[in-house]
Amino acid sequence: MMFDGLVLGAWCAHINFSGWISSTLLAAVILNNTMTGGIRQCALALVYFVSGIALVALLSEIAWSPEAPLGINVLTMVSLQLYIFSIAWVFYIQKTRLVGTKKNAEQKNVIFSAMLELSDLNDQVESFESLVAAALDVLQRLYPEQSFGFVLKDPQEHDDLYFAIFTPDLDEEQQTILKRRLARTREHLPPGYFLNTTDQHTGSFVLPLSERFDRFQGLLLIQGATLPQEERQALQLLIKQLGTAVANKLLTLELKAAAERDALTGIYNRGHLESELAEAQNRLKADANDHFSVILIDLIGLKPVNDQYGHAAGDELIRFVADALKGICRDQDQVFRYGGDEFVILCRSEGESGAAALMQRIDRQVKQKNISLTTDDGTLVETPIQMSVGLASSDQVPPEDVLKLADERMYADKERWYRERQRYR
Repeated sequence: MMFDGLVLGAWCAHINFSGWISSTLLAAVILNNTMTGGIRQCALALVYFVSGIALVALLSEIAWSPEAPLGINVLTMVSLQLYIFSIAWVFYIQKTRLVGTKKNAEQKNVIFSAMLELSDLNDQVESFESLVAAALDVLQRLYPEQSFGFVLKDPQEHDDLYFAIFTPDLDEEQQTILKRRLARTREHLPPGYFLNTTDQHTGSFVLPLSERFDRFQGLLLIQGATLPQEERQALQLLIKQLGTAVANKLLTLELKAAAERDALTGIYNRGHLESELAEAQNRLKADANDHFSVILIDLIGLKPVNDQYGHAAGDELIRFVADALKGICRDQDQVFRYGGDEFVILCRSEGESGAAALMQRIDRQVKQKNISLTTDDGTLVETPIQMSVGLASSDQVPPEDVLKLADERMYADKERWYRERQRYR
C-alpha cells in the first residue's frame, strides 16, 4: 500500500495534476490505506504520495494542468479501474477467508461443546441405555438430517445383537431391517462401510468404534446421505468420544455391580440393603401409604454341610437358595445376602399382607425341598433345605425397626424349629 501511494503520487505529477484524476487517485490512496491500516497508515501513505510528487519534480519538470489530454484521461481511467478492482479483489479474498475461518471456528466450537456434553453424560444418567440414547440425541442435534443407531454385537454371533438402540425417527420396520443386517456384518469393517437397507439404494453408513467392550464390538449407524468430508472428520472425533463415554459407563456399571453384589451368589449384598432400606424409609416419609416389608431368612444346617461334605457343597447350597428366592420374587422385590447363611427380601411398596403371600410361597416352594450337592470327593448327596423365616412391615412398627422386628421373628421361628427337632429326637 505504501508503494501504491508513491506510484500514484508520481503519476499525478506526471499527468500535470489533472484535476479529477488526481483527486480520484488521492481518494483511492486515502480509502485503501484507511481501510487496511487506519489513520496512521493513511498518514504514512500520504507522505509516500507527496514523496512520489517530489521524486517526479526532481527528475523532470512538472506543470499545473487540470485539463489533461483525452489519451491521458482514458489511460488513467483504465488504470484506476484496474487498480480499484485489484484492491476490491484482495478485500473479497480476505473476507472469504475470514468467513471461512469464522465458520470453521463456530463448527469447532459446536463439536467441542458436543464432545463435552458426551463426556458429561456418564455422570448425568444412571443406565447404559439412557447414556446411549442421550448420546444419539446429541449427534442428531448436530446433524438433524441424519438418523442414528448404536449396537453392540458379538463378532462370533451372526444371528443376534447384544444391544441395539436407534433414534426415534427410525420406525420399527427400519430398525428390524437394520438389526438383521447388522447381526450378519463381519468383525472388521472398512471405513464408512455402507449397509443397504432398502430397495431404493438408501441405507446406513456403519462406523465401528475403536474401543472393544469386553467381547463386544460397538457400531454406530448413520442413516441418510453421505456427509461432506469435513463433517465426517468432525464425526470421527465425536465417535471417539462416544466410544470413551460408553466404555466409561460400562466400567462404572461394572464397578457399581461389584460393589453392590455378593460375589458368590450374584444377588445384592448387605451394603446395598442398607441403602435400599434408607430409600424405602425416605419414600415412606414422603408418602405415608408407601409401606415396605422385610423377610429375613436364616439357612439352617449350613455348618454341618460344610463340615460333612466340604465348603464347595456349602457354597452350592447357598447359591441354590439364592436362585430359588429370586425365582419366586416379584419384580418389585429385591433379594440380598445379609450374612453367611442369612438372606433378606425387601418388598418395596408392600405392606404385611402382600409380603405374607410371598412368605407362604417360600414355605411351599423352597423350604424342605431336597437338592443334590456335590461333595469334595465328587459324590452326590441329597439334603433338604431347612430355614427359619421372619416377616415385619412398616405398617406394624416404625420404619427404622422393621429389620429388627423381622430378625426377632426369624430367631423365634428358629427356636421353634430346634424345639420341634429336639422333641422328635
